[in-house]
Amino acid sequence: MGGAILAGLADSLHAGYAFCGYNRTPERMKPLLEKGVTAKADARAVAEDSHIVILAVKPYQAAAVLAEMRPKLGADKVLVSVAAGISLKSLREAAGDRCAVVRCMPNTPALVGKGVFAFSFEEDATSESKAGLMELFGALGLCLELPEARFTAFSALIGAGPAYVFEMMQGLVQAGVTLGFQHKEARRMVAALFAGSARMAELNPAPLMQLRDEVCSPGGLTIAGVNQLDRAGLPGLLVDAVLAADARGREMES
Repeated sequence: MGGAILAGLADSLHAGYAFCGYNRTPERMKPLLEKGVTAKADARAVAEDSHIVILAVKPYQAAAVLAEMRPKLGADKVLVSVAAGISLKSLREAAGDRCAVVRCMPNTPALVGKGVFAFSFEEDATSESKAGLMELFGALGLCLELPEARFTAFSALIGAGPAYVFEMMQGLVQAGVTLGFQHKEARRMVAALFAGSARMAELNPAPLMQLRDEVCSPGGLTIAGVNQLDRAGLPGLLVDAVLAADARGREMES
């Protein structure tokens, strides 16, 4: 995710910005180098040369990486962590209370500039600093400010959300193949179906159930399919999936 965020920012922002990064596997930096990103020798060098430091590591790696960066952190820097489950308090302690810290939770559509980002800031963060950071990440999708207490819920609903959507897409592609469409053709149609439906939901303020009902003609094939989904309890299954993810997220919090 860190590489995706950095690549997206490098693609979207040019004048006034310079980007650098570090990956312990140097080969993974090669696509970023082609976008003008400078490779650093280690995480400490990234912290030294950056104003905004994005910490994109596995949660169990965060403490060690922050210990390495800590001497180069300072009041002129902002640490933005996308490591799941690590609280603002834990981040500040690991950073030695040397700089401002921010939690950020993206989802994978950030890879294509259509992500949803939740940000949680410290109590003393200024409106100006919040707006500047959210404007920066706005190049990659929708940015929202949430209280830290809502972060796990956001992760369960939106962070994990693409997995639920891809699961539904796979079911429709499988149905298309069963009906005789080629897999590539069915996948292309289903992807366009979700993109178009999402755009309608974004632009039309009508309740989602109303949008659904407007597709259903009396006695038609759509209502027959919708009735089957209702009998299977699809909405309830989705609610259960999100609640299960939320419960697991709370177990992982630190």
